[in-house]
Amino acid sequence: MKIDARVEITWHYGDERKAKAVAEAIEVDNQAMPSGLKKSLNVRTRWENGDVITKVKYSGEIETLIKTLDDIVFSVKIAEETLEV
Repeated sequence: MKIDARVEITWHYGDERKAKAVAEAIEVDNQAMPSGLKKSLNVRTRWENGDVITKVKYSGEIETLIKTLDDIVFSVKIAEETLEV
């Protein structure tokens, strides 16, 4: 099924340094996206007031959007675990 979607995910940390570290870690993944996918998928992550905010714009098959959102959540989880070490 083809869709047009806009998604915003916010993680609340209450800690500016942790939010910045998580946002920078996952933004690297966003920039490494295959060029063919960049035409239909736009992902941007930033930090603000101790929060990490990821915005996704997508046009295409819903399965790809679901996989993308899953990848983002997994990347945040790995970044959080790395910061706890």
